[in-house]
Amino acid sequence: MVTALRLRLSRSRLLFATALRLISTGQFDVLCAVFRRRFLPVQKYRIEYLLDDGAAPPRTDTNVSDGWEASRLSDNAHHSTQSTDPLVSVIIPCFNYGRFLDRAIDSVLNQTLSAVEVIVVEGGSTDKETVEIVKRLDKVRIRVIMQDKPTLVGANRNAGIAIARGRYICCLDADDTLDPTYIEKAAYHLEAHQYDVVSTGIRLVGEKSGTIDILETPDLRDMTTANHVATCAVFRRDLWEKVGGFHDTGKGQDHVAEDWDFWLRCAASGARIHNITGEHLFNYTVHSSGSLSSSNVQSLSKQKASILNRNKSSLSRKAFSHSREQAHRRILRTRLTRLLQTPHSASGAKRSLLVAVPFLIVGGAERLLSSVIRHLASQGWSVTVISTLPQQGHEDASGWFKSVCNEVYMLPMFLREWEFDNFIRYLIATRGFDAALIAGSRVFYDLLPEIKKTNPDLAVVDLLFNTIGHTDTHARYIDCIDYAIAENPEVVAWFKSKGWADIGVKLVESGVDIHNFGTTRSAAVARELNIDDDEIVIGFSGRLSDEKAPEVFLEIAQALKNDRRLRFVMTGGGPLKAKIETVARNLPDDVRFDFLGMVESTKDYFATYDIFVLPSRLDGRPIALLEALASGCAVVASDVGGVPTVLGNGGAGLLCKPANTAAFVAAIQSIVADIDKLHMMKKAAREIASRMRSETQMGSAYEDALEAAIRLKRAKTSSSVVESAQLQADG
Repeated sequence: MVTALRLRLSRSRLLFATALRLISTGQFDVLCAVFRRRFLPVQKYRIEYLLDDGAAPPRTDTNVSDGWEASRLSDNAHHSTQSTDPLVSVIIPCFNYGRFLDRAIDSVLNQTLSAVEVIVVEGGSTDKETVEIVKRLDKVRIRVIMQDKPTLVGANRNAGIAIARGRYICCLDADDTLDPTYIEKAAYHLEAHQYDVVSTGIRLVGEKSGTIDILETPDLRDMTTANHVATCAVFRRDLWEKVGGFHDTGKGQDHVAEDWDFWLRCAASGARIHNITGEHLFNYTVHSSGSLSSSNVQSLSKQKASILNRNKSSLSRKAFSHSREQAHRRILRTRLTRLLQTPHSASGAKRSLLVAVPFLIVGGAERLLSSVIRHLASQGWSVTVISTLPQQGHEDASGWFKSVCNEVYMLPMFLREWEFDNFIRYLIATRGFDAALIAGSRVFYDLLPEIKKTNPDLAVVDLLFNTIGHTDTHARYIDCIDYAIAENPEVVAWFKSKGWADIGVKLVESGVDIHNFGTTRSAAVARELNIDDDEIVIGFSGRLSDEKAPEVFLEIAQALKNDRRLRFVMTGGGPLKAKIETVARNLPDDVRFDFLGMVESTKDYFATYDIFVLPSRLDGRPIALLEALASGCAVVASDVGGVPTVLGNGGAGLLCKPANTAAFVAAIQSIVADIDKLHMMKKAAREIASRMRSETQMGSAYEDALEAAIRLKRAKTSSSVVESAQLQADG
């Protein structure tokens, strides 16, 4: 109930933020469609469950797990059973844009769905460079069509589609690119939810930056007001045949958007259209002189009038009604034969790992996991990351993960809540994961009983950072978990109190590379904040959330305002950022406090701090603490989680009651009263850091733990098989 309420509130905040963004960017047609769809009464449709590749009578129950055990392939089975034809054909028309072509092609070949072919249609370019570039193409999965004279884009797309072997078609202009997961997400929607057209939000690159939002389920009425489908949409090839393909109408002032015209005819034919609205997976290049097809063209209102006039015979009352009904249908197919027999980018890896987290926001846990994944990828592992909670209003850390692996799926960004479970089943069925690492995802926890039954070889590993929070969930599903990783000794003790044997638990303490951190005050930060050499800088850098008690740091600064030697600096982002900003802005003028929010890198700030403050109510073995020690900061921290173990008796820090302002003030006063003591603590901090494990050692320890979990799981599975066979023989 709490999770459902949280999701509803998050959706409401997202709707409000979307409205503001649409107003600020002048996208009033999208705004009107969004609010019409959101607030006007509409008929509620039940979910129609399809059990196989053909239509089946709607089911009334909510159990969607049927069929996954039977249809799941063995680790490498999809290599031998896959069709020789690709699932998706990407058509790339190229007219005078040869210099961009490699980039567009690479974005297709780098997709997480590998069953993709590329058809380049050289459109009779007038520059010799493009013709020569296309002739020299020598990449796998590519076919080429050469037009002998300049040809309009719609005809070039039609020429490519005519020879396409894929069940689905995607048209990509030669100067644009796709994010790695786009085609797979689109194909999943087409197969699992039986849509006919799927596209995505648009990201502007080149001469302009920004995003263009898009309506989630446009119907025919929406398509008569504006184009609500991106050029790169993935659609059924037989739909192209049904509506007669793309129609060109000329150049310049005679040009009418051939894609808008095509999508409108698709909607009029009853096609179900869906757009991925939480992500902008299509990168549209904006040129200083405009695109070749958009320069000196007639206004959108005139193009709309032309399109509507041309297709007026299709715009009947019946067509509008049918399209509206189609837009509201909810379909779920639980057996995805074609996708299960389709190769994905994870095949051929040393090991395959699924990582399930609640969200990908800026914080120590995300930095730790992204570092671990970077190490595993360097050792030949294929890693797939899923997040299962909305994260609007939080600083996005998905880039940390996308920089080291392509398969990053933030489920709330492209699926509804009721669709999550089926997509997770699909990932497990297609990747043949050796192990799954859970780091707090309640959605994944709830699937564990089914996963244990249908995937007997999958090693499930639970990672806990502290003894509060997900420990209750761990205890509830302990029979479905094969191995446990603890970040600090306190968690190890908790695991053992729940009955875990030594063989099933591994302590893997976090690590940082000390050589990446300096201990000399940053001249740039000192200039930025006007810090004098003799001033003592007291800092907080971390996630601004309740468990970190960031408000206590502001209270400390106000309590110590009379000591004019002291400067207080705070960096970070998180759910409490707006509140912290407001409080910081309203501090008395005599409080020497600088709140900087999110910064590009915290290393220069840690090097500038003399004392690092960690007033957490709850913590494990925080990365920020390790980085502060590596930067030679004296530490005043809460006596929680793994913090006492990190500091030990090394003389680098003082421990206080969690979130206790008075205790922290007294500890800081005791340090700044004796500058020699401060210098000794700073030196001790660096010495403690020098004894900590490096990031590489931490990554290797995680790899060893995962390998141990896989061995343990397979030994249990083999033992169970032998016991079962013996029982059958005895019987």
